[in-house]
Amino acid sequence: MAQAYGWRALGVLALLVFGCRLGVAQVGPRYVLALDSAPLRSAPPPAGQVQLAGKGLALISFQGLRILALGADAEAYSAEAMAQWPQADLLVLTPAASGRYEGFAPLSARGGLPVIVVADERAPAVAAAPLPALYPMQLWDALHLNKGPVRLRVTALPGGAGSSELAGFMLDMGNGRASYRLYVSCLPLAQSDAQALGQRLPGADLVLLPHGQTPQLLALRGLTAAGETVPVALTAAGHHFKPVRR
Repeated sequence: MAQAYGWRALGVLALLVFGCRLGVAQVGPRYVLALDSAPLRSAPPPAGQVQLAGKGLALISFQGLRILALGADAEAYSAEAMAQWPQADLLVLTPAASGRYEGFAPLSARGGLPVIVVADERAPAVAAAPLPALYPMQLWDALHLNKGPVRLRVTALPGGAGSSELAGFMLDMGNGRASYRLYVSCLPLAQSDAQALGQRLPGADLVLLPHGQTPQLLALRGLTAAGETVPVALTAAGHHFKPVRR
């Protein structure tokens, strides 16, 4: 009898170990990138910035890390426009909402740029052109990027409760002491839905929303005096932000 209980205990333990490994595999990082950090002539500013860098193109800068965010149907999504893009370490490419979409072909103009895309079986086959490294993301997938002391985690998040659709990417940028969380939405948002977005993303500090050729910003930390969240147009002057100790 004791031997039978012993075998049962071993069986239960084996199932627990297998379940733990499976759980870690599901929530662990899917992609890990380590970028070379060239010595800077001067220390990067402690604050970060989000600014308009072209039609539909947002540049996110944080202590030497530079991220571009763009919708796949924006006018900036072309080989000609990409030749004029600022230097960056990563591109977050959100799905096309409407208008022209040329697949991955325009990305050949920036062959050395890592690109996060939404995983989609309907996406066109990758051509033989010198395309950049593509990182297709499904729901809850994550990408970890290290550049010097800066750490970035990008997580693919769903929409509302019970949704199985990928609605955007949370960018968690930090340096070990403080961090800033910027949500890049794949979906436009009406002003009436701003409060609901704030409730769904309680850990986010700022939201970048697609809005034609001029993305919008929605501040979730530090609301207006009336307690309202109102989207504002992104400008070339940009929006400055400071990392938050959590």
